[in-house]
Amino acid sequence: MVRNLCMRITSSLALGTFFFSLALVGAACSSSRESFPGDDKPDAGNLGPALNGDASTTVSVTFSGTIYAPNGTLPMANALFYVTAKEPEAIPEGAYCDQCVTLPDDTFGVSGADGAFEFTAKMPAGKAWIVTQKGQFRRVREVEIKKEETIKVDKDDSTLPGRSSPSEGDTIPKMAVLKDASDYDHIYESLNKLGIYDFVTSDRNMLSDGDEVMKYQVLFVPCGSKADPLSANAGIKANLQKFVQSGGKLYVTDWSYEFVRQPFPNFLNWEGATSTLGSGASGAEWDAPATATDQGLADWLAATGDTSFEVKGNWTTINAINTVPGTNPAGDAVDITPKVWVTANKNGQQRPTTVSFENQCGRVLFSTYHTESGFGGSTTLLAQEKALLYVLLEVGVCLGERPGVR
Repeated sequence: MVRNLCMRITSSLALGTFFFSLALVGAACSSSRESFPGDDKPDAGNLGPALNGDASTTVSVTFSGTIYAPNGTLPMANALFYVTAKEPEAIPEGAYCDQCVTLPDDTFGVSGADGAFEFTAKMPAGKAWIVTQKGQFRRVREVEIKKEETIKVDKDDSTLPGRSSPSEGDTIPKMAVLKDASDYDHIYESLNKLGIYDFVTSDRNMLSDGDEVMKYQVLFVPCGSKADPLSANAGIKANLQKFVQSGGKLYVTDWSYEFVRQPFPNFLNWEGATSTLGSGASGAEWDAPATATDQGLADWLAATGDTSFEVKGNWTTINAINTVPGTNPAGDAVDITPKVWVTANKNGQQRPTTVSFENQCGRVLFSTYHTESGFGGSTTLLAQEKALLYVLLEVGVCLGERPGVR
């Protein structure tokens, strides 16, 4: 028996993905995503040598451990650990449509809110590969299976990588942080605190080069000028639309909201926004008690010590989320409603503060607040920075159903 895997194995084997896969599922798909008619998912015969074969030629091996974020301290929820007798192929480069594939039952485990996993596989003795993955964050290690045993997976082998080193079996998505001269939201500092170091920092003029944009899998546009004319440039809007529709993940914060509103209109309404560029950007910061409305995120934050938290450094306010007609990766007409991950109490009203929506093969993620809450320099990992990692991985998951999510 096989199950659809919400993480790309990207191989003739067969994974995983996962970001935020965010990317914020356990193989983990965004909770609003369903399988699409016409998805071409390989069956077990395409996955390489079976691991759950005849008992007379296989041994039972139990794998257990804890999956960690790249910083090595945060346990990671809804991440995938699997074993295969065939080395996984490379994850594709650039923006691509990440369709879910299948894995045989009893060859994988999905981590809980505390990052822990355990499963028993029946597999042939000999060379095998163990894989820790969420989205395009993947660590592959070779092992030798000699007998029936219980293997406690070493922490180094079950920690998601923070840098790409394909020769060593480590892959992360190709990412770029596109800031302007104002440089308000130091999202690159948040990524470093989360253990992620392998990304490009560039200015936003890169968005005018469509070929360059398509080389990436995640683009961050952190808070900057509230009326950046680049956001309304026709060529840049077309490049961002193509990037997302092809499978890219676009992450935007705060005053940079026009990089969502201009290329992807109607999904969100911002307080004060008119036809004037930047009119939805507030002149006053607000902080507020927050609620994780996604249960998986709430469980994970609680498991990692944040049973209550604030979102700090909000400079925009979302008035409404809207259902918009669109198309799914199979070309079918669908209604798309943004998913709300976090809300905050502003003047007695719960306002969406972290939202994402799908657009064909990709996703757009927006938060009303700075990722790191101020103007940088803090070494403390805030709850909202942890939420960044979770959501980033979750929105990076493949397209299809997800197995075993806890």
